[in-house]
This record gives sequence, C-alpha cells and structure tokens, in this order.
Amino acid sequence: MYRKIAFFLLIPIFVFLFIGLTRADTCLKPDTSESGKTLLIVIDRIGLADLLQADTPNIDALLEKGGVALMTTNTGGSRSQRDAYLTMGAGTRVAASDKSPLAFQVDENFQGNKASDLYFQMTGFHPPENAIVNLGFVQTVRNNNRRPYTVNIGALGTALRNAGICSAVIGNCDTPGENKRYLVSLMMDDQGIVPAGYLDRSFLITDYSRPFGIRTDYNKLMQYVDQLWDTTHVFAIQLGDTSRAEDFRYEATDAMNEHYKRTAIEESDAFIGNLIKRINWEQDRILIVTPLNPASDLAENNRVTPVIMAGHGITKGLLSSGSTQRAGIITNLDIGATILSSYNIPAYGGQLGARIYPTTKKMEVSELLEYNIRLKEVHNQRTPLLRSYVAAIIILLTASLTSIFLFRKLIAQACVFLQFIMAVPIAYLLLPLFHQPTFIVSMLLSWLLAVAITGLIGVWKQKTLIKTGALCTVIIILLIADQLTGEHLISHSPLGYDIISGVRFYGIGNEYMGILIGAVCTGAGVVCELWSRKNRAGSIWFIFPIFLVCILLLAHPGLGANVGGTISILAAFASFVILNWHGKIRLWHIMAVGFTTALFILMLFLFDSSRPVDSQSHMGQTLLLIRQNGIPELFLIAKRKIEVNLRLFRYTVWTRVFLLSLLSMVLLLFRPVGIFRDIANNNPYFVKGIASGVIGCITALLVNDSGIVAAGTSMIFIAPPALLVVINYLPDRKNKPVRKENCQ
Repeated sequence: MYRKIAFFLLIPIFVFLFIGLTRADTCLKPDTSESGKTLLIVIDRIGLADLLQADTPNIDALLEKGGVALMTTNTGGSRSQRDAYLTMGAGTRVAASDKSPLAFQVDENFQGNKASDLYFQMTGFHPPENAIVNLGFVQTVRNNNRRPYTVNIGALGTALRNAGICSAVIGNCDTPGENKRYLVSLMMDDQGIVPAGYLDRSFLITDYSRPFGIRTDYNKLMQYVDQLWDTTHVFAIQLGDTSRAEDFRYEATDAMNEHYKRTAIEESDAFIGNLIKRINWEQDRILIVTPLNPASDLAENNRVTPVIMAGHGITKGLLSSGSTQRAGIITNLDIGATILSSYNIPAYGGQLGARIYPTTKKMEVSELLEYNIRLKEVHNQRTPLLRSYVAAIIILLTASLTSIFLFRKLIAQACVFLQFIMAVPIAYLLLPLFHQPTFIVSMLLSWLLAVAITGLIGVWKQKTLIKTGALCTVIIILLIADQLTGEHLISHSPLGYDIISGVRFYGIGNEYMGILIGAVCTGAGVVCELWSRKNRAGSIWFIFPIFLVCILLLAHPGLGANVGGTISILAAFASFVILNWHGKIRLWHIMAVGFTTALFILMLFLFDSSRPVDSQSHMGQTLLLIRQNGIPELFLIAKRKIEVNLRLFRYTVWTRVFLLSLLSMVLLLFRPVGIFRDIANNNPYFVKGIASGVIGCITALLVNDSGIVAAGTSMIFIAPPALLVVINYLPDRKNKPVRKENCQ
C-alpha cells in the first residue's frame, strides 16, 4: 500500500521533467557568450507616461530594435533614490544611510578635506588614483548587518572588479548646496570604490531658465565618455536634469514642472542619440533605467518604472527575466544580474535577480502604459476589497454560529451566508473579466456576482453536500484552467498576487493557494462520500488525479514554484489517504510522509537548478545561495520566514478569519452534544476531507513565510462546509436529530 502512495507522490517528478522539456516557452534564451561594452543610462524620476509625452526620436529608434519592460522598485527601506540605487547594486533589498549620496572623486574637496583623506580616516586605506569613493559606505554596511539574509553592499562592483571588468560612473543629480551622487551606490564595490569616472560639477553649467539655475552640459559629458571609452567596459551615466526637475517641483507651477521634465527628457534623448553612434550593435548593449518613480506616481501607488534595453542578444518585444517569468515585467534586482551575465560573471554572494531577456511578445509603449495603469488599479483596489471581504466573513460566520446556538429559526439564512462566503473567491477570480477602474464599482460588481452564484446554488434543488461539492469544483476548475492558459485571471484578481508589490509574479499566490487546498480537500471528501453512497468501490483512487494535478500546479517551477504550498498539499493529500485507509494518523505515518515530502522537495530543487538559469525560479536561486554560502544560508532563510510569519500573524486581517474559523469548528466538536459524532458516522469521507484540509491549513501556517494568509484563506472552504453539514444535523427543541435537509 505504501509503495502505491510513494509511486503516486513521485509521479509529478516525471511530469515536471516532461513539461520542462516540452512546454512551449515564448522567451528567447539569450546567448551567454557576448562581450563588448555595457552602457547603463539612468534617467531618473520619470514614468512611462513622461516618455510618451516627450519627443524622443532616439529612444523610439531603440524601441524599434530593442525591448521594453516595467521594473518594480522595491527596496529594503523607503522608496527613495538612495535606497533604490543601493538595492540595485547589492542585488538584494537593503536600506541606505543618510550619507550614501556622498560620493566624490578622490581629489574633490568635501567640507574642507580631500575625499581621499576622508576615505582613509574611515577605512585606514588609501584609495587608488582617479577612483571614486563613497563616504557613506561604512555606515551603510553597518545599517544592513542584521538582516536575516545574506547582504553584500557593493556586490555588483565587487563581482566586476574580481573579474577584471573596469567600470566607470559619470554624472550626478547635484543641486546647489547638496551632493546627490546616487549612482555610485549602484556601481561601487565592497570597499565603496568605483575604479574610474567623473562626478564633480565640471559638467554643470549655469542656466537661469532651468531648475536651480543649472543644467547638464551634455557636450562635456560626452567628452568624459570619450576619454574613458578605450579603458572601460561598463559605463554608468547619470543624466541628472530629470532628477533636478523633480526636486524643484514644489517651487514651480505644474505647467512649468511639466515643461522642465519634458525638456530634460528631450535633451537626454539627444545625448543618447550621440551615444548610440559609438555603439557596436554586434557586441555592445545599452540599458536605459529609471530607479525611482516621480512623486506623482508614488502618490498613486504606481511603483513600476520604464526600462529599455537594446544591443547584442536583444530583439524587439517585451523584456522579462527569470525573477518574474512574465513578459513586460522585471525587478530592480535584475539590472545587476544582467550586467554580470553579459560578461559570464556569476552572481556575487547575496545577489538575487536574473538576467533580462527578450520575449516574442510585442506591445506598443501606449499598450504597456495601459497595462501599467491596470496594475496600479489592481494594487490600489486589492487591500479594500480584501478587507471588506474579511469583514463580511467575520460578520456572516459569527451570525451563522449565533443562529446555530441561539436562533435556529434563522438557519436557512445562515446557509445562504455560508454559501456566499464560498462564492466570493469565485467572483473575485472572475472579476478581471469585467474590469472596473474604481474600488466601489469593483466591489459592487464582484459582490453582485457572488450573490448571483449564491442564488443559483440556492435555487438548485440538491442536497447540501452536492452544492458544497459544486462550489469546490468550480473554484478548482477555474484555478487550474487559469494556470494552464497564462494566469490572466489570477494576476489581476484581488485574491491573486500583486505584481507592483513585487512579492510574486507567476503561479498561484498564497491566497488562492490556501483556497485551492481547502477546496480540494473538502471537494475530495464530498466526491468520495457521494461515490460511496452508490456502493461503488475505488472511491479513494478516484480523487488521486485531482490531488496530483494540484501538486503539479503548485510545485512545478514553470507553473507555480510554491514550495510551502507544495508541502501543505502533500501533507493534506497524505492525511486524506491515511485517514481513509487507517482511520488514524500515527507517529510513524508522520515520519514516513515527512521523509517522502523532504525527498520530493529536494528533487524539485535539483530539477529547477538543472534548468537554464533564465528559466529557474527562486528554488534554483536558493540552491545557488546555499552552494555559495553553505548550510548557514538555510538557517537565514528559515529565520526570515519565521519573522515574516510572526509579523503577519500580528497584523494581517486573515489572522481573524483563521482564528474565528478554527474557534467555530472547535465549538461544534462539543456543542450541540454528540452532533459531530453523528455527522462522522453518517458522512465519514466528508469529515476526513475536512480533517485533511485542517492539517493542510496548519501545515501552510508553519511552512510558508506568509502562512497565516494561506491558513486563513484555506478555511473559507473548510469551516463554512463544516457548518453547513452541522446545520443539517441540528436537533430540534426536544433534542431529537433532524434527518432532513435544513439547507435547500
């Protein structure tokens, strides 16, 4: 028997291998043999709409031969320039210090002292001639020492230095009386040094028609590029006028601010036009990046910025990366990984992110802007839609419990409430089909859709078990179909993942992962219960394919890559089988399941790490980190997950749903007296399905970094079905069991 269980648990491995080899991938795998120069052009504090409004013929020409994407801008601190640049350079989320923008050429003076002398006072080392030093480096390192993951400030510059690749930084965002040399934080090494470049104000000229009365002299900037061209591989060039226009926004009218920014973008475009004349398109590549949004975008929670890439290995279309596996979306951690991979340099310790590559999917910039707006709307609507739903769950679940214990004349209404709770996730998944830009309309539309589903269930003259099974079946089919057809629904659903937040970009997020586990376990219990009532054998084997498909969706790196979800559904699946074959779960059962699950996860990680780097999920990256940093990296990962889970347990709204659902089920074990024993005798498969769902729920709580979210959502398809069946077995006032359906 256990050989059969092991056989079925190992089936997904062979399916993973088959899909990994045969699944059509729209992403063109980049050539890793390229070399040449890399030009990183930074036009900061602009949005995609700003590029569309300006006259930019040279950038438009790059778009005709290269790719474009939206980049998430998350950091380990605030949404500020100093944190954004430092995060990109470290390759992981970090927070800068107040002194991070203080970078100088070694012969520059700062507060009456040479930068080289100040650097020596800080470190005890003399910097190389012609180098650039960051005077906030030491404080920045100290600020990030206690993070629960590996952090190497200056990882990008260190990796380039160790490989013998020379880099240079040119330009600044300085304003009168303030040094703003953010780009050094991106390119410096682990000593706070960039080998070459020009940061001083020699290329800033007086122009009283511009913000702060200064602007960039692009002719001078080009002269510096020419001086370093023969000795430098990686150029990082800051076109600072857009940043200065943003800093000046409170001093000028809206019309003037728009004029300043458009003028700065158009002059930047002219500089890019001169720069690309020097590019060898067979070897070189150019990256135009905006590390941080303008304040107007941030005020609307639009936290993605435009990125344009052209040159060797890049074709026209939307860009993507292994971090997101979604056309048109990359992360700010991918910039450093892309520069390194251009020279076949492996990631430095602690660096995350993946190489940016082109996809075959094409989209006009105006269409990408519409997609950006859609992502912003999903992000802004997500929290109020979830909070309103959680409030409804708490109110309706409490009302249903009250009717069971105190007001049994209202149990028919309680049945409607419980079915409505289960219908909302279906409505939220279908909501993207009826896209609405405002929260109020989206909430009304989704809840009307949920009411319609509840109404259809209510008029359907079937028993409660069949209705419950139907709701479980609908959500399972929708989730599976959506995953296999490109995740068009879940990526825009309020219960799906939020791309702008940058936590997940593909597969099933924690919310719907919990719902899937609860629905599969409850649905399996219903199917086996109804199947057994027809005196048919093999009811347990009938539901094996359902569990296996769900394991595949959660586990496969190209579909879900949800490790915590995989462990949770494996625990639920094994519990369902053991409970039905043995009636009890014993210690040696737990040990056997734990060993099999660990083996499965290990094989899953090895499988993902064997795939091409650009196709690997976070599982492959995690294995790389363990190889680089040793077993202690596992403890850092575990510590981080525990800290996140504890923090979420205190603050997320799903904690209330989980605790209330768990409390309601515990209460029903004791009151009304004997009712659960009666239900277990008459509906053994259903009860075991609920029990396996609870085990999967508890497992999700323990093994996910946001486990309380998955645990809370899984209860949506566990607690309401349990209460519905309890209602059907409520005794009347004389304490005589009622054998008819109380919910019709």
